[in-house]
Amino acid sequence: MKTGRAKLAVLMLGILILTSTAIAGPGLPPKPAKLTMAVVAGGETKGLKAILPTWEREMGVKVELVEFPYPTLYEKLVTAFQANASTFDLLIADDPWMPKFGSESWLVPLDSTFGYKRDNDIFPVVYDLGSWPPPRGPVPPGESSKARHLYAITLVGNVEFFMYRKDLVSAPNTWDDVVANAKKVNDSSKPFYGFVIRGAKGNPVISEFTPVLLSFGARIFDNNWRVILNSKAAIDALTFFTKTLKSYAPPGVANYDAAERAREIATGRAAQGFIWPAEITDIVENPSVSQVVGKLGYTLAPAGPGGKHAPLIGNWLLAIPKGSKNQRWAYEFILWATSAKMQKPYAMGGGIPFRKSVLLDAQMNKTFPFFKAMADSLAAPAEWRPRTSEWFAVEAILGTHVNAALAGVETPDEAITKAAREIEQHMKEAGYYR
Repeated sequence: MKTGRAKLAVLMLGILILTSTAIAGPGLPPKPAKLTMAVVAGGETKGLKAILPTWEREMGVKVELVEFPYPTLYEKLVTAFQANASTFDLLIADDPWMPKFGSESWLVPLDSTFGYKRDNDIFPVVYDLGSWPPPRGPVPPGESSKARHLYAITLVGNVEFFMYRKDLVSAPNTWDDVVANAKKVNDSSKPFYGFVIRGAKGNPVISEFTPVLLSFGARIFDNNWRVILNSKAAIDALTFFTKTLKSYAPPGVANYDAAERAREIATGRAAQGFIWPAEITDIVENPSVSQVVGKLGYTLAPAGPGGKHAPLIGNWLLAIPKGSKNQRWAYEFILWATSAKMQKPYAMGGGIPFRKSVLLDAQMNKTFPFFKAMADSLAAPAEWRPRTSEWFAVEAILGTHVNAALAGVETPDEAITKAAREIEQHMKEAGYYR
């Protein structure tokens, strides 16, 4: 009897070993007790949380999410990086952090370390966003001589696009179309407004104004980081934004953030505006809070006078810190979480996908009617913020003056002139000019 039990035990052990090897894949190191991932607190992790039980069931490795508020997450990551600590095995990072993380070489290159290969099902801009040095546009001083590697891959495929009341107006392709739509429906006596602006100082108004600025052919920097903002195109863009569009917007939009903008659409008080994916699922297409479910259409950010569409990208990126002691397993998780197999359940769980096959899937578009607009925006390609660790200071300067113009405190000419001068002084002090 004992011999039979011993043989059975050996047989069961062998099956477990074989099963474990099959699940883990050939050549993988032993399973860690867990992987620890630093993430931002909030809706960005909804899809991730939805698929984690599947990973843990399939792979037998727990993933512990350590959540921090937005500014705290950045501080915690930098502290861990500077100490080369093994605090985190994985992280998600806002894409404007990539210049700092890339220039400091704090992340594991996914291509040269693990042989990561690009997938044609993923938009090129997604790979470009996680690469360092950046493959186009100005490169920070001292970085252009570095070999380019892929250090991060998108998890949250955020991109800004355009919403409109499809039951009242036609899908706009240009800013002229937007104005024509606004004229058609604007009626302040109801009140009902032709356009709504997210105009609060700083990041809110710059996220809103950037697609307008770039679509008019203006830029903040040239390829040598010289400030070229003070241009006719930029003044024309700001005049259009603060005069024409504002004339069809609700009073007080200089204080509006995303919640106020989405509320105006959801309560049936506004016909058009920019939108980010999470605002759609959380507010404007949410039957419990919205009066316009099924009445909205979604399209690419409108084109400016020269025909340029300039949707703004705002992805959250998956990456592996160099201090991680479980780098290979962290990489396996990245492959799994961003795979075509997991993108649909990720999206169904509230995540924002980024694969062409998901965003263009007919059935998925019935459930998520904005996916096609996301695909068009990523393919445009979507525009990223200038790839410099000084961006947040630049954004604060420009955001102050654009907000002042929107509030009527500065003229568009004054706002652009002052912003250009202050940005140039900041970049000079940051060592960008010899």
